[in-house]
Amino acid sequence: MIFRSRAAHSAALLLSLLALACAAARAGDEAPAGSPDSDANRVAPGVWSSADGSKITYEASYFEPYQAVTAADLLRWVPGGTRLVPDDRMRFDEEDKRGFGSGGDQILINGKRLSGKANDIGSALRRIRADAVLRVEVIRGTTSGLDVRSEGTLINLVLSAEAAGGGAGTWQLHSAFYGRDEPEFDGLVSYSDSAAGINYLVSAQYGPYNRGNQVERFDEFFAPVSGELTERREIEVPMLDTALILNGSANATFANGDVLNVNARILDRESEEDETTRVFIVGNPATTELRNLARVDALEWELGGDYERRLGPGSLKSRFIFTRADEDDSERVSLTSTDPANVPAESLIETAAVATEAILRSSYTWEPRVGGTLELGAEGARNRLEKDVALFEVLPDGSLLPVDVFNANSDVVEDRYELFTTWFRPLTASLALESAVNVEFSTIGQQGLDVDNSRSFTYVKPRFDLRWDLDDATQLRATLERTVSQLDFADFVASFDNDNDQVDAGNPDLEPEQAWEYRLAWERRLANDRGLLEAQVFFNDVEDHIDNIRATGATSVAGNIGDAEIYGLTLKGSLRLAALGLEGAVLDASWTLQDSETTDPFTGESREMSDTQRHEYSVNFRHDIPAWRFAYNVELEYNGRRRASDINFRETATAIGPRTNIGMQYRLTDRVLLWLDNRIIFDSHNRRIRDRFVGDVADGVLLRREVRNQFFRPEFSFGLRGQF
Repeated sequence: MIFRSRAAHSAALLLSLLALACAAARAGDEAPAGSPDSDANRVAPGVWSSADGSKITYEASYFEPYQAVTAADLLRWVPGGTRLVPDDRMRFDEEDKRGFGSGGDQILINGKRLSGKANDIGSALRRIRADAVLRVEVIRGTTSGLDVRSEGTLINLVLSAEAAGGGAGTWQLHSAFYGRDEPEFDGLVSYSDSAAGINYLVSAQYGPYNRGNQVERFDEFFAPVSGELTERREIEVPMLDTALILNGSANATFANGDVLNVNARILDRESEEDETTRVFIVGNPATTELRNLARVDALEWELGGDYERRLGPGSLKSRFIFTRADEDDSERVSLTSTDPANVPAESLIETAAVATEAILRSSYTWEPRVGGTLELGAEGARNRLEKDVALFEVLPDGSLLPVDVFNANSDVVEDRYELFTTWFRPLTASLALESAVNVEFSTIGQQGLDVDNSRSFTYVKPRFDLRWDLDDATQLRATLERTVSQLDFADFVASFDNDNDQVDAGNPDLEPEQAWEYRLAWERRLANDRGLLEAQVFFNDVEDHIDNIRATGATSVAGNIGDAEIYGLTLKGSLRLAALGLEGAVLDASWTLQDSETTDPFTGESREMSDTQRHEYSVNFRHDIPAWRFAYNVELEYNGRRRASDINFRETATAIGPRTNIGMQYRLTDRVLLWLDNRIIFDSHNRRIRDRFVGDVADGVLLRREVRNQFFRPEFSFGLRGQF
């Protein structure tokens, strides 16, 4: 396939930024001054480089001029650090991860991953005080002794034991208008101390930030032949999430050198969407008003930890995690005859689900006589989903009539065992190879009123990471890896699709996707800590690709459709702008262009993979002015065109213009910051064009064309945060 010119505007934007960065790099790309330390070179005041250039260290003194309250604030000043911190504006839709594995977050604390899932590194960084960080280490590419496989840049935060146990904390209070008439109030408080040789941190959060919105949609239906407007819909969807989140963590170092870390999280949340639709039929003066009400009540908790001890010539590491999520959903929907659906016009759908996951991973690492670092280990995991779905027709008198739903009650369990070995070996002074082989055995069973089956799988997953340091500042990385996806067990059981107003039956025969993934990356760190440039090309050759397949009649379910491939290019840059006269300013930019191909299961034609962005970019400009005690940032985000196909429609969706966000903060005292955040300043709505067919899309009989424009109201928030 040939990349189309519609991505040219974003490509030109990022290439211009990278050209600017290269110009600045050429202006000052001299070798760093030598350091009295024979093992390190001074890059800038408070910044040091290891002898081989694989690690850059930022001392605590480097961050003193900036307005840092939490550990997350520090990473704004580390090239490439901002994009590694998960966004605080979460909507409780964390991506599922397949066990611990060798992948994971690219931010470590004291050389270790956080043993958590929903309890992620982003939320942890916002609970840790900035003055508890002794130094920040930026590690390039494959390096021995890491607790996670690097996917480019790794950042390790080294905490000071004295500061971590200092009996102090952080807090935040803020109010926000999320496109609604009344403000919402949120807050967070965290406290760390030590007792009996144990360092601990506890926090409570009500929120989280950006928990509401007001969405406006406008749908227009057009006749298939004449193209005339036949129907128009105006839809308003107020949304609100409320949650109380409690976190706790503790760590202890014993007299024999053993280290124990434990962390826990409890989340109690409610979510509500109250959708109102006004239907206008061309030529009919009457107006129909529909109301859909969706509500979610959930209680989630998580317990994780790790234990490490020296044993013989090496070290033994063990990690565990247990999660449980109880969720009750209720959706009351009103439909019209123009909507294809297998549910009554007035319906109530109730769903109760309990999802659990338990993982135990243990490995032994040592340096064999043949050289390098060798790791041997095993991991076991159990994932389980118990789900019940009930569908009722709402009769005119308000009573409920049960409607039979196939595969509405099921218990899905996956037991997985994995043996793995990893060998990191320097080949030359500038060349290093990390090779690994994972062998996975799993069994998936499902039991319910309509389904009773069990299947077993075996996967061999090799991985090779090659790092070549061209010089102290430039590195090439090549990766070849076999991956297996984590299945969403919700796809095994019946569920309500509120976008298409129908009940999907679920697919008990769903299998994981497998892929060969190829990546080649080039990275250059600019002299004197002026920034970072990175380019990566990638190609994924996918087997058993998951998309929608035919179920019964005009309905579809998630299923394996065969082979697929996706390939593209990603460019990233982080540049300090002091050389251009903007002391304290940083520009971060990233741009991805990709293409994909698979075979449509309904028509047999070649097409793009569903819901894959053709291109996307982001630009973030930050400027700290310590003399004014003031900082501000401007952020642009854009997601390009994506396509999707199903049994009875094809659609194209894109964003009309980038989202623009502006933030500011002012230091009132040495310990208190005032901040403001304004999101979606300009119109940046999404547009979806869907061709709806009569029956099967393969028959080619067009029912109508649907054009949807979706708008998000501006969001404004302000508050105080500080230390105590």
